[in-house]
Amino acid sequence: MNREIRDSKPLKVVHLNASSAGGAFVAAQRLSVALDQLPGVDSEHWVFEGGEGDFHLWASNWFKRKWAFGLHALEKLDFLRFERDKSVRFAFSHGKTGVNVSAWEVVSDADVIHLHWINKGFVSLAGLEALMRLNKKVVWTCHDMWPFTGGCYHPRGCDHFQAGCGNCHYLKSPADGDLSRRVFSAKQRMYQSHGGHLQFVTPSQWLKDQALKSGAPTIEQRDGIAVIPNPIDTDYFYPVRIEGSGEEGAGKEGLMKEGAGKDIEQGEFVLGVIERDDKAVSKTFTLMFAAANLGNAAKGFAEFRVICNSLYEIGFTHLHALVVGENRLGGLGLKCTFTELGFVADAQRMRDAYWQADVYVTTSHEENLPTTIMESLSCGVPVAAFAVGGIPEMIESTDGRNTGWLAPKMDTQTLIDGIADYFNGNAEMRSEISSRCRSFAIERYAAAGVAKKYLEVYSN
Repeated sequence: MNREIRDSKPLKVVHLNASSAGGAFVAAQRLSVALDQLPGVDSEHWVFEGGEGDFHLWASNWFKRKWAFGLHALEKLDFLRFERDKSVRFAFSHGKTGVNVSAWEVVSDADVIHLHWINKGFVSLAGLEALMRLNKKVVWTCHDMWPFTGGCYHPRGCDHFQAGCGNCHYLKSPADGDLSRRVFSAKQRMYQSHGGHLQFVTPSQWLKDQALKSGAPTIEQRDGIAVIPNPIDTDYFYPVRIEGSGEEGAGKEGLMKEGAGKDIEQGEFVLGVIERDDKAVSKTFTLMFAAANLGNAAKGFAEFRVICNSLYEIGFTHLHALVVGENRLGGLGLKCTFTELGFVADAQRMRDAYWQADVYVTTSHEENLPTTIMESLSCGVPVAAFAVGGIPEMIESTDGRNTGWLAPKMDTQTLIDGIADYFNGNAEMRSEISSRCRSFAIERYAAAGVAKKYLEVYSN
């Protein structure tokens, strides 16, 4: 599309997203807002179902909410006859159900249709083909691997997507021609027949490398994949002011409460400032962990527990754990004091949490480009993580310019050693690392810069 900025007719972009919860929604909303602030661009974000906000919600009344729920339920019910067991029920989508998005007026009026996460009964495979038949520019930001596989969001070590899928470990009757092969073939035919105006975008180089191994997109589509990170509001996620440091920002207060195994109720803020001294072993340091569901083993809370308990056992008895996420585990098994915040969807509460943290820990077993890492770095908080997915692109771990610590998957000891060295370092060293985190986040993830990169994609 040869685009010219015209004052009388701005470039109209419509973003489509399945839910108002999750990282894909947050990324899409931030991008839409940033694009709308550029001259000559009219950007709208349409969400299938969820809570209300500063976006357009399709399921805005009782009937549509029931309809949205029913479409998702119908797809999952249909998948029951294929699934291996209930543990994979929400890790696979065969794109069976959806609404007729191609008939929406906002879609027909758009110059660019920008897809984000479209599952959960929102856009079916047939609906996706209908969108491509409109012969409009379609940009698809891939927040997982679903666009390139036979139905799974994350292959979890399987490489069958490199050969057309089939023999899928998510299915109870794996075979060469199973459901995954049929879904993969349907995507392949659709991309070949109607994907002339389709361009994929991956937030990480890692995800692009995975997409390049898949035979679903055409050669031209694979060659055209752009790598653009998801945006964050670096003006909103900024470093806290440490008492006595003279640095700009808010005071580091709230959310901390002493007492092993104690936690505060959601919404309660306990005023106080974490003291900064050089007695590392006797000083309170806070490790933060966040996951939507703490019971999801792939998110790595068990490994976070090992890190906390090991640090406590080697002498960091003033360690505090700040845990964000729905607790389906019951007891957390932490030896140090801790605070549970439950599931947090509010940006201000997340920022408050980062402000309490000395190190953000993500021990997830599989990731693309976690928004929480971006936000933590933007708040000047270094990150300790397993080197999975796109995470190595987000953390500098070289001495002298590090913004955190990386370790091979499940190697908790390397992260323990790195965090302990950081705690044992002096305040000046920690301040330097914090500044590097902030600079790195602004350079890579500031929303205005990301929006301009997408504008280039729309114009090609």
